[in-house]
Amino acid sequence: MLTISEVKKNFKKKDFIVENFMKSSGIYCLVARPKVGKSLFGLQLADSIANGTTFLGFKTNPSPVLYISTEMSSMQICERIENMNLNFNDNNFFIEDQASKDRKLNHMDLQLVFQDFAFNHNGKFIIVDMFTGVDVNNGYDLNNYQDINQYVFPKYRELCNKYDFTILLIHHLNKNNTSLGSTAIDGAVDGIITLKKDDNYPNKLFLKYDSRDYSEMELVLKRNDNLIYEISEIEKTDLPSEIKMFLNYSIKKKEYDFTTSDIVSNLNLMIKPSVFGRLLNNHLDILEKEGLYITESRTSDKRIKHARYEQPINENE
Repeated sequence: MLTISEVKKNFKKKDFIVENFMKSSGIYCLVARPKVGKSLFGLQLADSIANGTTFLGFKTNPSPVLYISTEMSSMQICERIENMNLNFNDNNFFIEDQASKDRKLNHMDLQLVFQDFAFNHNGKFIIVDMFTGVDVNNGYDLNNYQDINQYVFPKYRELCNKYDFTILLIHHLNKNNTSLGSTAIDGAVDGIITLKKDDNYPNKLFLKYDSRDYSEMELVLKRNDNLIYEISEIEKTDLPSEIKMFLNYSIKKKEYDFTTSDIVSNLNLMIKPSVFGRLLNNHLDILEKEGLYITESRTSDKRIKHARYEQPINENE
């Protein structure tokens, strides 16, 4: 048994690879639907870590980066690097291209590649693009909770601890906007980064970050002409992004009935209906100033809300 003073004396703050975002020796998962820009995001993050520059405003701890590609060839990666004007060199960025090979990487392959990267290049950060392109357990079932939780991720955790790596696994979202396969994936990693598009904001991407070590966050991103992600000015407005999306949707619909579950589903919002309901109630006054009026009625089994939009009168006209 230890006193609190003894605990504090022995306490060491966790090292990070990206401050307040990714810890050292951690496993993280980047998820999005196809064609959203997961690989671009991963390469930009790799560039920031390889060169010790900030990533979306977060300080990075510089380290060589290993990029394991199971879908893109080395030439495709180089083409993206050139288009993004990234600043890699022979000492800070390495590629393991499995896209053109006849079989998936297995656990033994990873051990050999990781060992080489650790001992010969002193690397600390690895990106696996894609998670499903590596078979660490000789034919695991992606939809099987036990396979994922007891066999697959323990292998990654073992490699993390052995070589002091931080690993980012790139993976797909399913049609319900959750990680494709077993729910064990979300519970097995140290953090989930979700990227999502929305039709109401064609030039924007929404980032949601959940972690067991750092604060949750939501950011609105845009891509510049070099395909680099930047934090968008939209996040500085008075209304949360979900409410702005709801307002834009309602302006188009003019008048309609809905439930909070309907809105979350129709707009593909990355929050629970109950959370959206609280957000909506907290911003009713602001929405009325914008011309959107919300009323509510109750049926035997649910609450039905009614939205009515009227073009607000400009007092200066």
